[in-house]
Amino acid sequence: MPDNIPNASEAEVVQMTLEHIQGLFPRTCPKCKRTFATYREYLLNTKHIGSPISYDAEFEDWKPSRTTGNLSLANCPCGNTMALSSEGMPLEQIWQVLKWVKVEAERRNVEIQKILEHLRTEVGKRGFAS
Repeated sequence: MPDNIPNASEAEVVQMTLEHIQGLFPRTCPKCKRTFATYREYLLNTKHIGSPISYDAEFEDWKPSRTTGNLSLANCPCGNTMALSSEGMPLEQIWQVLKWVKVEAERRNVEIQKILEHLRTEVGKRGFAS
């Protein structure tokens, strides 16, 4: 893990991620054309599918020069799968999030996937409260 990536706290990682995700709205389901005006509305009306995915983490690329993707999938009420991704998030922030995920997985002695699930839950709590 490169030392020049600033250490971020969980609260900072949650906030960075939340701000990025909130910037993805409004979003429209390509199938039924339902529009989710806010992340909160999306959370209230969709259902998560599986665990979040970080291809960067799967490839153990903790400081990618170009991210391969980090996503969370959910089903629209119509049944269509929608994705929220890290696309457009500043690379430096992605590096901070990935570093936090790696360090936390090691510290807690759990799989990366558990940390990604925890992060999605915490971001969702903050997004629901917004």
